[in-house]
Amino acid sequence: MTSSTFIKDNMLIDPSIQKEIVRRAVAGAFGDNPNQAVHSLGSVKMPDGREVAVHLRHAADAVLLDDFGHVVLITRKHNPGAGLKALPGGFMDPTHGIDGTVVAEKAATAALREATEETGISKRLLEGAQIIPLGHRSYDRPFDIRSAWGDMPGTDIKKGDFFAVSTQGFCVKTPQDLSQVSLKAGDDAKHVVVAKISSLTPDEFGIADHLAMIQAAKVAARV
Repeated sequence: MTSSTFIKDNMLIDPSIQKEIVRRAVAGAFGDNPNQAVHSLGSVKMPDGREVAVHLRHAADAVLLDDFGHVVLITRKHNPGAGLKALPGGFMDPTHGIDGTVVAEKAATAALREATEETGISKRLLEGAQIIPLGHRSYDRPFDIRSAWGDMPGTDIKKGDFFAVSTQGFCVKTPQDLSQVSLKAGDDAKHVVVAKISSLTPDEFGIADHLAMIQAAKVAARV
């Protein structure tokens, strides 16, 4: 049995291993505000007999919308969902707490930082936006378990390890018409667009739960 039967484009595709990793992620009860950017989930035995370390890496996504039915989307450079639309977002960074210990960056802070890095949206505009957390952090995401393509600086994740990604969405509502705002793709984004929420369809998205986050943000922001 070759690795291509359970890993494709650096994504874990084996349903039984996905299920086990998700079970551990949910059972960890790390909550909406995990205290570390990465948690260990032990290891799993692969069908070819290898033991592979498993980690849980926490992320945050920004739903940038306005009063005119627009949302800001990127086109992803990398998997999952390379070449397809997604929300701007990314990993919560390890940072130092007040006492000097290493802790996780706040989820809302990560969402806004990633929005700036991936879309070029101005920090001044974000400072005037209404920010609303969308429900609870999601750990049941079998479609986003990755095989690390290299050692990940600042973490214990090494090349070839698996890491599941938990995330929480944040509605970031601005009164400004986003179609008139200057944006520029950066970091992990290949392109950035301002789209009409009413025109979006599930097949456009590279991340399975991003359209649901947009719809939840629309309700939360009452637009």
